Amino acid sequence: MEDFNYTRPASLSDAAATHSNADDAMYMAGGQTLIPVLKQGLAMPTDVVDLNKVDGLAGIEVAGGFVTIGAMTRHAVVAASAEIKNVLPALTVLAGGIGDAQVRNRGTIGGSLA
Repeated sequence: MEDFNYTRPASLSDAAATHSNADDAMYMAGGQTLIPVLKQGLAMPTDVVDLNKVDGLAGIEVAGGFVTIGAMTRHAVVAASAEIKNVLPALTVLAGGIGDAQVRNRGTIGGSLA
């Protein structure tokens, strides 16, 4: 694994600024894919921008017949959500079956979509 600059900004604007000011930056959510890729030397970014402390990217909201799940929401949180279970029980079952406990507790919805 090559050396890189690591930042953990607290706001989306700081994350975007850090990413855009770097030569070759990558965002990190749960790191389930990125960390192995870095270790294998398949990616060599100059900067890794960790999104784990950015406010507003995680959470679940059920309102008006819609379910909103933030990109940084962990699979384990979705699996355990009583709100989602009430309106979309299949999603809690699906989220509870993703990988093993470690993957569910680190992996994010956004990371799975990316």
